[in-house]
Amino acid sequence: MIKLHNFKEACQQYKLHHIPFRLLQEQAAVILSIIDNPSLVVTNPNNITQRDIAWLLTLEEASSQHYDALLGGYVYICETAHDLLEIKGYDPEWAEAHDGNWPNVTDKPMAWDVCAYLEEQTSDPQWVMFLLCWNNAGGPVYFVPKHLWLQARVTAHIEASTPFNN
Repeated sequence: MIKLHNFKEACQQYKLHHIPFRLLQEQAAVILSIIDNPSLVVTNPNNITQRDIAWLLTLEEASSQHYDALLGGYVYICETAHDLLEIKGYDPEWAEAHDGNWPNVTDKPMAWDVCAYLEEQTSDPQWVMFLLCWNNAGGPVYFVPKHLWLQARVTAHIEASTPFNN
C-alpha cells in the first residue's frame, strides 16, 4: 500500500509512475476546494491539468501541509488484496463480536461517507474511493483499483452507501 502524506509527495509518486495522473487530479481537486482562490475553480477533477498541478505545488498547503491535518487522515493507494484489510468501516456490533476489531471492506458491505467510482473522461472508471469520517476533519481516504473491486465488495458498499450520499 502506498501512503501519501501530502500533495507534494503525491506528485513525486506520480513522477515515479507509482500512481496514475487520475489520482493526482482527485487530490488536487480536494486541495483546490479547501484553499481560497477564486481564479481557479474546479467542478470536475478530470479537467485539472499539469499546469494546475505545477501551480498547486507553489502553495504552502500543497507542499508542507500534511493530509492528516488538512483532511483528517492520510491518502492510501491499495495495490494488493492484503491492502484491503486496512480499509476499516464502522459497525459497533461487529466490533463487539470481534474483540474490538472494526470490519474491513472484505468482511461485509457497509455504508461509507464516500464510496464512489472515480469517473474517467474517455473510459470506464478504474478506481473507487472509500472515505469514512472518523473525526471532525474527515478521515483516511483509500483508492482501490479495478482489479481489486470484487474482493473489496465495491458494488455492495456503493449500494449500502447510496441512501446516505443522495
